[in-house]
Amino acid sequence: MSYPAYTHRQAAADPGRLAPSHSPARLRAAAHLYGVESVPLEQARVLAIGCGDGAGLLPFALAYPQAQAVGIDASEALIAQGTETARRLGAANLALYVGLAADVGTQLGRFDYVIVTGLYSYLAAEAQQALLQACAQLLSPLGILYLDCHVYPGAKSLEVVRDAIMLHGHAAQNDTELRQSAAAALALFRDGMAAANPHGATLAAAAAQFERALGDKAAAVDPLACNPSYFVELAGVAAQAGLAYLGDAQPLSELPLSFGQGVSLNLSLMAMGQPSTVRQQYLDFATGRAFRQCLWFAQERAAEAQGTPDLSRLRDLRFATGLIRLAAQGQEQGATYVNHLGRALITHEADVVTVVDTLAHAWPASMPYSTLLAVLLHKNQTDETVARKALDRALQALLENDLAHYCLDRGPYEAETNAPLQLPAFLAGQQPHASDSASPRFNLWHETINYVPSANQAAILAHLAAGRLPTTPGPDGTPADPAEIGETLSLLKRYALALGNTQAWAEMLRRSLDSVDGQVPLLGLYISAKATLTLNARLLSASGHQPNPGPSLAPQVMRMHNLMVQQAYIEAEPVARQLTKVAPRFWDAWEALAISLFSTFRGREALQAGLTMLDLAPADSQSHIVLAAILTQLSRTSEAISAGRRAVELGPRNAQAHSALADALAAERRYKEAQASNLAALALDPKQRKARVNLCKTYIDAGEVSLAEQTAREVVAMFPNEAVPRSNLLFALNYSEERTAAEVYQAYQECDQQLFQPLRAKWRPHANPRHANRKLKIGYVSPDFKQHSGNNFVELVFAGHDRQAFELTAYAELVQEDEVTARFKTYFDRWVPTAKLNDADLAEKIRADGIDILIDLAGHTQGNRLGVFARKPAPVSVTWMGYGYTTGLSAIDYIIMDDAMAPAGCEALFSEKIWRLKTSCAYRPGAAMGEVSDLPALSGNAITFGSLSRAIRINHRTVRTWAAILRRLPNARLIVDSGSYRDAPMSEALAARFAAHGVSRDRLIIGYHSPPWDVMRQIDIGLDCFPHNSGTTLVEFIYMGVPYLTLADRPSVGRLGSSILKSVGHPELICHTEEEYVDKAVALASDLPALAKIRRNLRQAMHDSVLMDEAGFIQEFEMGLKKMYTQWCEEQA
Repeated sequence: MSYPAYTHRQAAADPGRLAPSHSPARLRAAAHLYGVESVPLEQARVLAIGCGDGAGLLPFALAYPQAQAVGIDASEALIAQGTETARRLGAANLALYVGLAADVGTQLGRFDYVIVTGLYSYLAAEAQQALLQACAQLLSPLGILYLDCHVYPGAKSLEVVRDAIMLHGHAAQNDTELRQSAAAALALFRDGMAAANPHGATLAAAAAQFERALGDKAAAVDPLACNPSYFVELAGVAAQAGLAYLGDAQPLSELPLSFGQGVSLNLSLMAMGQPSTVRQQYLDFATGRAFRQCLWFAQERAAEAQGTPDLSRLRDLRFATGLIRLAAQGQEQGATYVNHLGRALITHEADVVTVVDTLAHAWPASMPYSTLLAVLLHKNQTDETVARKALDRALQALLENDLAHYCLDRGPYEAETNAPLQLPAFLAGQQPHASDSASPRFNLWHETINYVPSANQAAILAHLAAGRLPTTPGPDGTPADPAEIGETLSLLKRYALALGNTQAWAEMLRRSLDSVDGQVPLLGLYISAKATLTLNARLLSASGHQPNPGPSLAPQVMRMHNLMVQQAYIEAEPVARQLTKVAPRFWDAWEALAISLFSTFRGREALQAGLTMLDLAPADSQSHIVLAAILTQLSRTSEAISAGRRAVELGPRNAQAHSALADALAAERRYKEAQASNLAALALDPKQRKARVNLCKTYIDAGEVSLAEQTAREVVAMFPNEAVPRSNLLFALNYSEERTAAEVYQAYQECDQQLFQPLRAKWRPHANPRHANRKLKIGYVSPDFKQHSGNNFVELVFAGHDRQAFELTAYAELVQEDEVTARFKTYFDRWVPTAKLNDADLAEKIRADGIDILIDLAGHTQGNRLGVFARKPAPVSVTWMGYGYTTGLSAIDYIIMDDAMAPAGCEALFSEKIWRLKTSCAYRPGAAMGEVSDLPALSGNAITFGSLSRAIRINHRTVRTWAAILRRLPNARLIVDSGSYRDAPMSEALAARFAAHGVSRDRLIIGYHSPPWDVMRQIDIGLDCFPHNSGTTLVEFIYMGVPYLTLADRPSVGRLGSSILKSVGHPELICHTEEEYVDKAVALASDLPALAKIRRNLRQAMHDSVLMDEAGFIQEFEMGLKKMYTQWCEEQA
């Protein structure tokens, strides 16, 4: 057993001059764990021997301006370079001198911390003794010496590699030749190691150390001169110099139990009664240690040391971590994190997640143990003893992975209260200097920073450095890109480059949000900043609710609350808005205003109200629940997730908080995490409607049809009169491989009977003129008058309508408009936003507009207004596109189909009368799709099948059939590419399903690319899904020259593929059984010349077909509308 931090240090060895492991803050904290007093950092004197250019001292000097830092090094050039860098960075308390350790004496005074890194093991024995004696003399009474070195037995591998280098370079005449020979010798250990070599791993690590050292031409030591020793030998030399061993700078590496029970038990027996240095030597033998980071102090203080670290003293420390949370890698519990150095943590421990998420808010500032303990007590509701054990385990997990900084005093980012926000000088937009390329880039935790801003980011940083907001327009008045601003400030936090206190950071973020009406993605950062401030104040949860702002406002407050209970949001909004003006700190009014605006789809306005809720009550879970919902509505999913997570932190037993987080996760297609959050909400409140509805939707999005159906039926049973649960059930049934067409349709009939038929009582006669020889008024109802995959089918109709014969009105159910919306508005005579209108009001509006034919473009998809159609506001109603199957509404007269989608005899499966055209739609390709490529298989690659379908269509039957094709063609591969597989766990789950049918992972290419045109160019043959066929991608396949196989299943969603293939003249690709599907796929893949010919001709065949005869389709479509209205007129006579 080992742990990653130890393993990493042993493999990397020398930490370098700039490293957290020997920062003064770390040394003081480590000394405390060993029970030894040291000097507080604010007034400390620090010396680095062999300091190079002083980069390792700069973070300390800048973080503690009242302290003193001194460095000495033999290189005049490095000292001169470092002195200039310190001057430019404003480190007036850093002094660098040319010299050797033995020459220092005590003329510079004594030091509280002396740091010697990367030097000791490269000195001759006499020089090693002299160095230790000099260090002992330089230590103040409470001084601590850090000295790292290579030790046996592990360092034996260095000697083996060095011997190989010297053997290979024995004829070298100079240093250059020797380095060249060394590089060749090292290749043996890098590329030529036998797999059976029992020392392979340690030799490879040693070779890598030599490779790094030999590649550093500015190195102060000769890596070939490394002179390791056993630790007990080093301890003896140190004792002669007057030094006593304190412990390792990695305290956990001193504990035998860190390496397993067996190590601990045997060492306790062997080392019984031995001094601590001997016990550590035994531990080195047991672990094969190769490198130590030793702490020493004056021998007269030896009795103070405990010999091993006392981990109970962690409770006196402060902690910080730069881990950021990523999408989960398949786990429903736990989380995945990574820091800016690329080090990762994957944990399933809930308490570790709580601790890391809490520390992540504060980063780069630190938090005390006591605050973390309070957070765990609040979340887990356990007694303090249990919480302390959980916290200790969590912190040890971070230390074992070298993923936490810790300190005894305030951290380097806990500046005084009034400290302004600042940037490091290397980011502050200074004029470039000749030596800038060599200047160190670091944060105050002594970490190296590999961040070079882009030109746009540099401009944003220049604003910040000058005290301006990052949203400030450039010199030409052009505003910075909001995404660029968000990315830049996120990087500042990630790399710990924002100096000053948290309050200054929070105020800058808030003013930035105000300056652009919240339209910059800074909410996640702002939520974390507010969380840090409340946590620092030990405010773990606090309600913003105020019973009453004063007796004079009681009537208005009562009216507002009553309207909110009635969900009369349109009426509640002005009342709430007025209250926010007369009582601006009345949180309840801001909540009512935010919810009213959100519920009427005015997310941008709602956001400002939600932000005010957060400002007034930053420790109220409800403030964050509302913000999460608003941000999800605005498709700002990353920020919504941040708000949702904070809501759960503040209200761990609040079902609404978990549900809000689930919504945000689902919107980002993180389905497993969304499911877990919904289930957490339901565990707290089994009757929580929103969580049940959204759990069903999450199952739908994740392609888990059986679970979606089961959950939907449960929700329908609980809420039988609500439309959304019914629509979810019907949507899931459409994709079910287990249900017959008749069973599916029965559910549609039940929906109509329960929800829509009762509205027949509201029907009234229509006063529309009873003749069709006039300009007919057509109304289109849709939530998708924006960027949408269906635009390639409907826009050509909108644009091509005969405006002399038809007057067009759009009833637009839009939350947000985009550039497509602006274009669509030009196609209509009237544009009616409908988001603020309920079904009854919209139906009356349509009736008042005198619409003759009302056309539904949504079916049961999200944002539909079927409740309006059920009220029969127009004489004739039609459903077309958008859904592909019946609505089930007996109130809708017609559904537009073609013979292939709805063959004769299927009428009993539709509530509407089927109006058949030559084709159910026409298609206009996008301009960016590009040309058809040559058949990929002709280039010598194996045949490639492909699907760009959503997960919900890829069921067990589909996977079984596709797997059978791949087994018949052992060299073939399959591409599955869609938004469902942007989620890595989804991709791996699909691969596992194929593996169960004998198809290995390396034959599958699963992912997501948008736009998909280049992916289509890699596919030889498309594969359609069943029983619900794929959608738009089938038409796109044909246009890109990719033939596909389809299985004709139930009308109409199961015959869309058939309709397209018949239209372009390839009915031979239509199958009727799974066996036929497999056979035709194998046959098609086995005749590459025929397949190539199809590919060359397919686009032209499509151009020549009814699918791209726009004028012909529009003429037939309009004629159909006139005939429908004529029939109504005749029926009214």
